[in-house]
Amino acid sequence: NRLLSRMPMRRMEAESLRDTLLLIAGQLNDTEFGPAEAVKVRDDGLVLSGNRRSIYVQQLRRQAVSLLEIFDLPSMNPNCLQRPESLVAPQALHLMNDAVIRGLASQFADRAILEVGSDWPTLMQRVFAIALSRPPSGEEQEDCVQSLQLLADEWSKQMSSVGKTSRAEATRRALATVCHTIINSATFLYID
Repeated sequence: NRLLSRMPMRRMEAESLRDTLLLIAGQLNDTEFGPAEAVKVRDDGLVLSGNRRSIYVQQLRRQAVSLLEIFDLPSMNPNCLQRPESLVAPQALHLMNDAVIRGLASQFADRAILEVGSDWPTLMQRVFAIALSRPPSGEEQEDCVQSLQLLADEWSKQMSSVGKTSRAEATRRALATVCHTIINSATFLYID
């Protein structure tokens, strides 16, 4: 047990991170075998793939999936003896700003609401169970519920300013923001 307490935390590998993001959003296609899934290049230059596990994504030297490449996908050279490990700003910026990641956070929120309803403490219990495989601490639960309240109020104000008045939609958007925050947390990204 003392040996485990001395092991350093390590970040999830690129493929595990991508697959986990798809899994928590309820979007992972775990179909085995078959042809590789083609990649697509967005107008902004980022390279995306579909929802199959990373092992089934087409690997092209010139068009590596952006999320995988940013998070240290192994080199495509024949003699890749060791996977590089970096901790650089583009990793955090990609997780915070990419529309696909925000979309996955929204789908994660939708999944939690579908599974347990709209009771905020119960939602936070489910979000933590899905993303972190543990319940929130008392402080985490309290902070997240308070954040949900503040965010839902803010979304309600913004929506009412354009003639929309759906408290359920405001809550969904607030939960998506909290889910996005959890996806960006060290607790999610690092294995202890």
